[in-house]
Amino acid sequence: MNVKLNPFFAALLLLISALPAGAFELEALNLAGLPAVEIPVPPAEDRPAPKEWTVLIYVSARNNLGLEAIKDVNEMEAAGSTGKVNVVVEMGRIVTAPPFNPFSSVQEPAPPQADWTGSRRFLMVKDADPLKINSPVLAHFPDADMGDWKHLAEFIAWGKAAYPARKYMLIVGGHGSGWRGVKPPPGAAKGISYDEPSGHHISPAELAAAIKAGGGVNVYASDACLMQTVEVIYDLKDSAEYVVGSQETTPGSGYNYEVFLKALAAGPSDSFSAAQSIMKGFSEFYYGTQKMSVTMSIVRPSAAPELARLMDKFARLVLASPADMALYHEKKWGLRNFEDEDARDLYQLMKLYFDNSPTPAVREAAKEVIVFLSEKFILRNDALGHKSKDANGVSVFFPLFYMNYKPKYEYLTFSQTTHWDEMVKAVVDSKR
Repeated sequence: MNVKLNPFFAALLLLISALPAGAFELEALNLAGLPAVEIPVPPAEDRPAPKEWTVLIYVSARNNLGLEAIKDVNEMEAAGSTGKVNVVVEMGRIVTAPPFNPFSSVQEPAPPQADWTGSRRFLMVKDADPLKINSPVLAHFPDADMGDWKHLAEFIAWGKAAYPARKYMLIVGGHGSGWRGVKPPPGAAKGISYDEPSGHHISPAELAAAIKAGGGVNVYASDACLMQTVEVIYDLKDSAEYVVGSQETTPGSGYNYEVFLKALAAGPSDSFSAAQSIMKGFSEFYYGTQKMSVTMSIVRPSAAPELARLMDKFARLVLASPADMALYHEKKWGLRNFEDEDARDLYQLMKLYFDNSPTPAVREAAKEVIVFLSEKFILRNDALGHKSKDANGVSVFFPLFYMNYKPKYEYLTFSQTTHWDEMVKAVVDSKR
């Protein structure tokens, strides 16, 4: 466990801990200058009456997802805002040409409105046009950095002020890489909300800071790959009631927003039902209509500190047991991996130790993690299709080989709180 906290995050945590619950004091986080183009928020007396939900969707397609993002926004328009739900969107993009198909004599044309860059904000208005975005543009930022957490924080705060609701949902879409978005100096290669022109991304700690600066949300979801990891969720422990995400890579087209938003508008208003609506627009949609293997889960982030405590207990016991350190190398080939080859399914990893450890205390510690995951942490897990076997809802870093260990892992809040990083490094180094 690293006791020395990165000075940037130490200052950041001090600032956000001083904010009153539910507040978004952007000036305290040096956000007063964002955005570059002023967006008027109606005076309180002129704002619409609160709806049941405001869904804030922040999509970074300033990368190779530019065409998919336009399709996603058209899906949002197919559902539209309703008397119950505001759908507020910021989409950033760069020009992306349709891929060349060598087997077709007629190439796919670019959809209408695919030639603009920067980012735009919309309040989704329902329409039946599947190609053209007809919702009015509320603001246009010629060069907004979608990989800047402060821009995300401002979007959350602005959306909640302009379109009030009883409950809020935030979806961040784009490319994702789970915990690997951590930023030790001088920075990592990528993370969620990857912005190609700037080369920036939003780290797990910055994502949590942005949500907290915006006053928190009831449901947070990643429409991105590989984000449902213990390390990311630990940073989000104070950010939402529920966190939705995938252990595995996701299709480039992401959620089916029409299915999801219609389910949200038609369903009960509680937060867990809202999280389940996302599952309808992803796992149920892709597996039910296209028979694609997918993973998606709903977890309770407030339980992450207790999960971390149990994992710390397990890690300390393994560190003290050479036989248990060797056990990983003896049995690791039976563990599934994901597109991130060094991500292990936490439940399956603990089951390996519960079934095979020669140490009673290690077996008991593994059992405690298994029971906690099943009863308190993972509330729904969709591991659908033959490729999703043994995906039980949440992943954790445990590389196969010592050369795959990344020192930047030690900068995560989760690593600074537990001995998991020390255990992982010791186990993989023991097989040099």
